[in-house]
Amino acid sequence: MSWMEQLVQTYDENERFAGRDDIDGMKAMLPPVGHIVRNAQIEMTLSVDGELIQAEVIPKERRATLIPCTPDSASRSGNAAFPHALHDTLAYISRDYYDFVKDSPKGNKTPYLAYKCLLGAWAALKVEDQKLQAVYRYITNHDVIHDLIKKKILFQDNSGKLLEKWTEKDAPRPPIFSATQGEILKSMVRFRVVVDGDDCPEMWRDTKLQKAYQDFFQHHFSKMEIRLCYATGKILPATEKHSRDLRYSGDNAKLISANDDKGFTFRGRFVNRDECISVGYESSQKMMNALSWLVRNQGYTHSKTKDRVFLAWGRCGQTPPSVFDDTSHLIRRRCAGTARPSSLKGWAESLVKALAGYSHEFGQAEISQVNVMILDAATPGRLSICYYSEMAGEDFIERIERWHSLGRWRQHGYDSEKDEPFVYFGVPTPKRLVEACHGVSVGDSQMKLELERIFYAILQGNPLPVDMERMVIGRAVKRAVCDNYYDWRRQILEPACSIIARRLNHTKEEYTVALDETKTDRSYLFGRLIAVADQMERRTFSTEEKGSRTTNAMRYMELFSSRPSSTWDTLHKRLLPYQQKREKYGGKERKLISKICSMFNEEDFLSNRPLDRRFLLGYYCQQYAMELEWEENCKKKEDLQEEEA
Repeated sequence: MSWMEQLVQTYDENERFAGRDDIDGMKAMLPPVGHIVRNAQIEMTLSVDGELIQAEVIPKERRATLIPCTPDSASRSGNAAFPHALHDTLAYISRDYYDFVKDSPKGNKTPYLAYKCLLGAWAALKVEDQKLQAVYRYITNHDVIHDLIKKKILFQDNSGKLLEKWTEKDAPRPPIFSATQGEILKSMVRFRVVVDGDDCPEMWRDTKLQKAYQDFFQHHFSKMEIRLCYATGKILPATEKHSRDLRYSGDNAKLISANDDKGFTFRGRFVNRDECISVGYESSQKMMNALSWLVRNQGYTHSKTKDRVFLAWGRCGQTPPSVFDDTSHLIRRRCAGTARPSSLKGWAESLVKALAGYSHEFGQAEISQVNVMILDAATPGRLSICYYSEMAGEDFIERIERWHSLGRWRQHGYDSEKDEPFVYFGVPTPKRLVEACHGVSVGDSQMKLELERIFYAILQGNPLPVDMERMVIGRAVKRAVCDNYYDWRRQILEPACSIIARRLNHTKEEYTVALDETKTDRSYLFGRLIAVADQMERRTFSTEEKGSRTTNAMRYMELFSSRPSSTWDTLHKRLLPYQQKREKYGGKERKLISKICSMFNEEDFLSNRPLDRRFLLGYYCQQYAMELEWEENCKKKEDLQEEEA
């Protein structure tokens, strides 16, 4: 199981970051062994004497909390009473919890007593730690829920029970009801303790306390069975319980689980679960903590559900370029603060420089390796590895470069920071490619499937699937008459050209956004013709009409792609009024039409055979060439006016 070994080694190589949240560029903390990260909703500040000073609801951006855990508590589910060692939910830390719930406790072993016993054992072993002693004194001598009610963090209903839903429409909604989404009694509480001379009252950030818990764990849980660890090949204290919350906080899906004692789903291959898999506790903690850390920092998911995660990471701490970035973002990640290039050549050079920076980092590393993984859950409780691969860092970067080079095309993007559009030459995000093929309302399952196919194409250096090309071509010609011109160009046409160009360039044909006036391919020439026809008519529109009014060329595009010769005759006749209007500007479009028609083989021009994919490339290249000419002429006029003035 290579992925296990790789995750353990990744943890060991980055262990210096464990327990620290002050690392520049990190979105999430790497949990130390024996710790997990959970979202806390309530923060309680105590004095060194164990008295409550204040309590507050934690804002969303600060809820991530490092929590000491046990093998049982890290994977707990259902009604089992497995406490964490310090920070925990109200059910565990509140001795008055059952004053506010309908169901009375079953037996003598309540979550609170289990929590008090575990925390007390740690406090007894670490008597010199004032913060730990303060928390133990507080939960022993005080009623937590009553205290939180007094502090106006929690609220009671008319029957004296805890208010689970805020119904007062005229009164401001307390923060706790937004933080917990109706599950008040499941709120996680974390502790701060103010001690003179201590500069870290936040107990979840105290690195000394983290080490103290690891020592306590070895002392308290030293009787774990010794078995062969499949991840490291060593004989280690083993565990059958492994962490969850790998993709996001609240994720109940486990990557390793064998708790079937009745159906024995592993029977037929193995006699018992130990033969199926055996992992040391320390190895389990390292690989699961490393995986959750990597997912949160550099994993990609397309939806809010975060069910399917695409992940690529470097073995020695390098961050590889993202597979799901567009060319603009890829370059900006490496060249932040520099001005955007303004030309096709400039963008190509910037891409080379950006990827050269990544290559240098991998070249200097002791191990130049990138691990690639796709995670998804078929059921809420089981997580699977859908894809896993290892490759040299240089090979990974080379494939990223091929992806952005072979499909390079002119794209319109939007800078959210500057609140302005911009133009770049490259490949849009895979998500935009899928939306170009299926529409912006594409379903989640379809999106996952298509992203996975693009993911494989990038990593394996293959062209995109042919059905994707056919789909986007069909949408491009059909939506030309339906959508706003500029939206159609940005959302469908430009991604379509990128898909087509990649497939053609992959076969050693060279197609770029720069117009090639020497190409005599029939489809390319017909694409140029309809582009000139579109231009001739669009130039007669007012500024307001250019985006919304549909030209005859756009109206006939779908029919033109299937029956070009006869459709061109019809379209050419409809252009006559606009041709007359444009004659005063020298009849440039008319002359260009004649020039393009002269490049046809007569048989090709008269044939009604459907056009192939090069049709859209010819259309866009001709449009782009005319746009550049228009901008150049406008600039010349401005320069001339300045000289005359």
